[in-house]
Amino acid sequence: MSSDLDFEDKSCWFAFKERDHEEAVRLLPLVKEPKRIKRKYIIWDNTSLLHFSSKNGWLAVTKELVTKYHCDPHERDGTGQSCLHYAAQCNHVDVMRYLIDECHCDVMAVDWRERTPLHLAADLGHSEAIECLLSTRKCDPLAKNDEGRTPLQL
Repeated sequence: MSSDLDFEDKSCWFAFKERDHEEAVRLLPLVKEPKRIKRKYIIWDNTSLLHFSSKNGWLAVTKELVTKYHCDPHERDGTGQSCLHYAAQCNHVDVMRYLIDECHCDVMAVDWRERTPLHLAADLGHSEAIECLLSTRKCDPLAKNDEGRTPLQL
């Protein structure tokens, strides 16, 4: 997060990171430019409020960030993961459906390890997320990651 962000911006990012829905919703209207708030999260640079909202399964907040605050649902974090990657690895099917159906997010987007959202969902055993991705008929279950493994092999 850049040093020019004020207290509300920083506090809002931490509320999203810590899954504090009530505080995140309270602070979001106070933030000057939500789409500019990005910070390193563990090892992932460029993690946005929209990434966290997708990860947390906050459908209404995710929709608000896209429609009202013009956050980019196709934006990638520092490892190439999209909001759809975040939602898939946490099994948030309602958020996934919104990102796929309304935002037209790419179900075959790959991260720095050539993993699709399906790789992440399969690796974590999230059957609902797997079903959601496969039901698009745009998802290749034989796509290989950087280790040559398909989602079926995870």
